[in-house]
Amino acid sequence: MKNVLKFIVFALISGLAFNSCEKDTFTEEDAMQALQEVDLIIAVTDKSNFDLPVDSATISTVIDGITVEKTTDATGMVVFENVKIGGNLNVYVSKTNYTKTFTTVSTTPNDYRQATVSATVSIYSLADQNLVTVKGQLTIETDLTNRTKEVVVGTEVRVYNTYLPNGSAKAFVGISDAEGKYEVKVPVNSTGSDYISVRFYSIDAMRTAGVSVNNKYSVETHNAYYDIDGNTNPTDIPAVPSALITIAAPEDPGTGFELTTEVDTSSSYLSVSASSWAILNSGSGYFPSITGSDTTIWAFFSPDTKGLDTARVQLTFEKNGGLVSIDGWSNYGNTSDRNAKYSTKPTINLNFNGGTGAEISFKFKLYYNVKISNHGSGYITMPTIKKTYVIDGVESISTYSLSSYAFINSGSIYSNNISILSTEGRYDNAPTFTVTVDESSQANAFYYSSNLGTDSTLNTSYSWISTGNNYDPGNPPLVTITSLAGYGTGAEFRAEVNSSGVLSNLELINSGKGYARNINDFMSSGTTSNHSGDYGSYSTSTFYNVIPGSTYTVNAYYGTGQITDL
Repeated sequence: MKNVLKFIVFALISGLAFNSCEKDTFTEEDAMQALQEVDLIIAVTDKSNFDLPVDSATISTVIDGITVEKTTDATGMVVFENVKIGGNLNVYVSKTNYTKTFTTVSTTPNDYRQATVSATVSIYSLADQNLVTVKGQLTIETDLTNRTKEVVVGTEVRVYNTYLPNGSAKAFVGISDAEGKYEVKVPVNSTGSDYISVRFYSIDAMRTAGVSVNNKYSVETHNAYYDIDGNTNPTDIPAVPSALITIAAPEDPGTGFELTTEVDTSSSYLSVSASSWAILNSGSGYFPSITGSDTTIWAFFSPDTKGLDTARVQLTFEKNGGLVSIDGWSNYGNTSDRNAKYSTKPTINLNFNGGTGAEISFKFKLYYNVKISNHGSGYITMPTIKKTYVIDGVESISTYSLSSYAFINSGSIYSNNISILSTEGRYDNAPTFTVTVDESSQANAFYYSSNLGTDSTLNTSYSWISTGNNYDPGNPPLVTITSLAGYGTGAEFRAEVNSSGVLSNLELINSGKGYARNINDFMSSGTTSNHSGDYGSYSTSTFYNVIPGSTYTVNAYYGTGQITDL
């Protein structure tokens, strides 16, 4: 039926060609394009036995991305149907006690009339006298943290002989076993004039190694490309010590602490600096009836906060004139041992004894008591306090020394003096306080490979990445030593925290044993330096004038690979 359908296609093609005009001739190329598939017939013969057909041979190829295997019949043939034309198929042929061979088969027919394409592949009996043996071992570095190479399992090795008779396969295949070893039997001419060439192929594999990112260490596994021909640069390999220091994180910072202020009426009084007083307006008409040209009097301010006393100022007026000078002042009125205490700026009325309009300016600055309005919770160290205040119209900012006036108990902050932290002043108005708590940060320490002890123990030659913040001096964090890649055990450290909440020291309690200065020392050279990696390589792979019965050993090393998934 299938051949009938193909005949119909050819008939249609012929009809199209007949009906087309001379300018649009249907060519053989057009016919080939119309015929998109053919049947591929492969015949397998025994070159060691007069090219007799080989039955039960397995033929494997990939068609449209799918691996297809078929077995030859009694005539030594198999048919792969509906194969796309115009390409080459890689074909493997194998049978017990025969060479496993590799070749490529073209799927392009000679002309459009062909519905099939055929090829012959010859294999050789392993009992043939004209064979040489090529063998070896494939090794690789897929785990840089151990001290031995790994073996490459299940990887193809091909040996080419281009001097065999026409029609025979030119590549012979071996697969590496569980020990990475391979062996390939290769037919050669009895004359000893052939030369053979061994080919290895690059592979992808998972690679494990110590990793260093900003002096933080780990062991990771990544995809890697192993270029056996050495054309691809391997990934650099860092020196990574086996001791990973981990310091527990601090608690979250405290919250809720607040300050407030109130006027200190026990010490807020008028300024006694001469520069603090000035005449704004002299006024007129004062003391018209006095004897002499002027007179000096004491003028009183409004009563203080408690109404017990008043400050006063000494003023001189000219007769029937205005204010001439400010001569003195006093913070007490009737009682010399009690200053008037104000919580707001006092006032003074200078309209008296017939005169009006005199005005004076004076500076009044307050002292403020600083108090805790919210004790907060969760504090381990004192928060930073910024104080903003104004003196004579100029704003300033300074750090308020909370630790001088307060203490921490169970995470809350309390005043040393029960209610009042401190008294601040003298300011134009109430100061403000901004509470800032530094975010908690985890301390981090590490070893350089070169700083680990040569006796496989730990020492105190660690380095800090960060000493952290907001640790409790009374409850130092736990220090854990993790052994990377299984190297080392038993080391112990104890953290020490200073009063500022940062780590000041790691005290060595037990130096442990068995630690490695560099887990990536895959060559066991004792290096504590970074390594540029190993390229792939192999021993001599081409042999001339080979004699039947000879054995050749070719080992291949795939190197340390190039990471491909970062």
